[in-house]
Amino acid sequence: MILDTDFIIDVMNKDEAAMLKQQKMFADDEIYRVSAPTIFELWTGIALSGKSEAELVKVIKTIAAFDTIKMTRESAEKAGEIHGSLIKNGQEIDAVDSMIAGAALLENETVLTRNTKHFTRVTGLRVESY
Repeated sequence: MILDTDFIIDVMNKDEAAMLKQQKMFADDEIYRVSAPTIFELWTGIALSGKSEAELVKVIKTIAAFDTIKMTRESAEKAGEIHGSLIKNGQEIDAVDSMIAGAALLENETVLTRNTKHFTRVTGLRVESY
């Protein structure tokens, strides 16, 4: 399962639903990962934060337990296909969400997100909320 940026942020903010899901995740045998685009979004938030050092520590602690899915040429191509198709059909989502969706499709993974409105627009993508 690939963890979307909003899940990571919700965990850092101690959102009750996210914390319960995280507890269940650690009890499961399933593998949970973050994608390189999520790392990009998190580091953007750190750079914009007035408390960047504290935010950096919080982010690093939160994602330490998860492997990262790298952005590859294949995943960038898939993300571009997704993004272009959605724009063409008037269903545009954030470019980073397209990148996360592309990685998830190539890895045959489900995306864990609270942002189901965007991710459910991607044909064939499995989405789970919390």
